[in-house]
Amino acid sequence: MDDIFKISNDEKRANALKEMAEDRLSSINSFKEPYRIIEEYYEIIKELITSFMYKSGFKTLSHKALVEFASKNIKSLTTQETALIDELRIKRNNIVYYGEKVSHEFLKSRQETIKIIINKLMNAVN
Repeated sequence: MDDIFKISNDEKRANALKEMAEDRLSSINSFKEPYRIIEEYYEIIKELITSFMYKSGFKTLSHKALVEFASKNIKSLTTQETALIDELRIKRNNIVYYGEKVSHEFLKSRQETIKIIINKLMNAVN
């Protein structure tokens, strides 16, 4: 993975990202539109994986490499869960760059699994 760099462990930055993810999670109910909720869930997941990377002494600027790193290094995540993280990455890109809308059904059918993923990632960075 050429997009992942070895760095010194950075607990301070890792903890700051975890706190940011916790803040986002606590305010997610203020969003009504499914696309905004999906964006926030993805940002939470991204921040938690990035936190895990900093704790492990790694860094990347690539969202795709971030998902690959999580799939290989966060043992509690299943293959289906990392596939959902990647689906959220793609969906978030389509929202941000192409104005794609997200249906309530898309969110509803994935929300419980997203919450499980977030819980696993929170545990991984503790």
